[in-house]
Amino acid sequence: MVCMMLSSACAVVAPWLLKNIVDDVLISRNMVMLNIIAVGIVILYTAKSVFFYGQQYLMSWVGQRVVVDLRLRLYDHMQRMSFRYLYGHRVGEMLSRITNDVTILQNIITSVLIDIVVQGLSFIGMIGFLLYINWKLSLLTFLVLPLAAFVLDVASKRLRIVGHDIQKQLAGLSAIAAEALSAIRIVRLFATEEQEYGRFESQSDAHFRALMRGVQTNAALTGIVEVILISALAVILWFGGRLVVSGELTPGELIAFLGYLALLVQPVRVFSRVVAQMQQGLAAADRVFEILDTESEVKPPKHPEKIEDIRGEVSFRNVSFAYNEGSMVLRDVSFRILPGEKVAIVGPTGAGKSTIADLITRFYDPQEGSVAIDGTDLRRLDLKSLRRRIGVVPQDPVLLKGSVTFNIAYGCEDASCCDVEGAARVAGIHSFIMSLPDGYETEIGERGVTLSGGQRQRVAIARAIVRDPRILIMDEATSSLDAAVEQEIQEAMRKAMAGRTSIVIAHRLATVREADRILVIDGGRVVEEGSHDILKDAGGLYSRLCSLQFGEENANHSG
Repeated sequence: MVCMMLSSACAVVAPWLLKNIVDDVLISRNMVMLNIIAVGIVILYTAKSVFFYGQQYLMSWVGQRVVVDLRLRLYDHMQRMSFRYLYGHRVGEMLSRITNDVTILQNIITSVLIDIVVQGLSFIGMIGFLLYINWKLSLLTFLVLPLAAFVLDVASKRLRIVGHDIQKQLAGLSAIAAEALSAIRIVRLFATEEQEYGRFESQSDAHFRALMRGVQTNAALTGIVEVILISALAVILWFGGRLVVSGELTPGELIAFLGYLALLVQPVRVFSRVVAQMQQGLAAADRVFEILDTESEVKPPKHPEKIEDIRGEVSFRNVSFAYNEGSMVLRDVSFRILPGEKVAIVGPTGAGKSTIADLITRFYDPQEGSVAIDGTDLRRLDLKSLRRRIGVVPQDPVLLKGSVTFNIAYGCEDASCCDVEGAARVAGIHSFIMSLPDGYETEIGERGVTLSGGQRQRVAIARAIVRDPRILIMDEATSSLDAAVEQEIQEAMRKAMAGRTSIVIAHRLATVREADRILVIDGGRVVEEGSHDILKDAGGLYSRLCSLQFGEENANHSG
């Protein structure tokens, strides 16, 4: 702040030196004063340069630090937001808020803030000098300022609307690009490159039009304000000239006054630009703080209970849940899974099977009832310690760019090389990993694109069990694999589930025959419960599903 004040002071003094040159040097022929002013100008602008450097560096450091902290806070908040919110927004749009919107805020904090302080101080100093030189001319100058302020106010409202539109269109652009690149295999498979290009081009045009509307408004604002000021300058020159002729004003004072007016144009021009940037920045701030103000539906308890060890008992008590209001996915579901028990959950598509897994890991909270581990409601437990005790193998395992070791040990920082290798052996993928060029340190590419579906699934199994969880959830872990690979994965799953509370969610019943107990879900309710043999002979939904699936398999084998 001190550097900005001194830099502004140096800039304000310059026209006053011009007055002395005219009155004390050119008219009075004072050579000593000429020498003093010449040296003073060099010293003045040298000091101004030093102070300018200081203000730029310090303000940029502060601004960048604030933006880094804000970006980290925004990213951390997004990591903790509910899936309902995240799944309801496009990934590209969310990324746009972290990158583009925060960058605009960075511009406000650095350059805009500097402009406001420096130009504001300069503006105040110049007004002071104008009043000191001649109050009549100053009064005439002040008459035009309310008109400029009115124009700024009208334009700023329009600029904020345009700023919102610009950020919205840019977020849409990022979203389209992210979607197309993440689904590049599908795009090429269906030969829709031109269609995706058309979508991107259309969104680019929309963004371009929004930008140009902002440019038009900003240019019009700048031009109008400048015309108002130059017109005022012409009137003041005419009136000031009359004062010089009448002897009320010296030539040096008039030149200094006009010099200050000329310099006054710069702060006003900067203010008009700042108004445009501020409105766009406020639009970006609205988008950023909209996310920061959105609370996660899954809230951590005020006094969380950390769990060092669990037995692995899972119980649902009268649980009802809906993703969207009025459309219940689970209705009054109650069951209990004993420690070490292997339970399968089956049912038609959309029956609510995967929702049960999401509730056990507390990705969502039920609207009614409770989900408990070892008799303790999940809403009372520390989320991190809870999830570290649960291993999940999803239907579509997501692997990250990095080595095999990194992906298996992901989320388990204390896992040793022996732990990683042991988990890989249980998952039946150790031999394959050792055949890779760099073994466990081989890079597998983003999303595991260099591995087959079965290999990715085995890595996911190893990743789930390396932390030695007491509860293991297999969520449709073999549904996307062919029969031969499915049998291999089932063997890996058997080893992984040994000694653990295991929950197998499956649509294909071949994976659940060996379960201690099977829960049949239909319409969001538990409609049947028992072993494979008992349910198969009961003549209910499970029996019909068996007849349909195993009948088709037998027909295929006989064919």
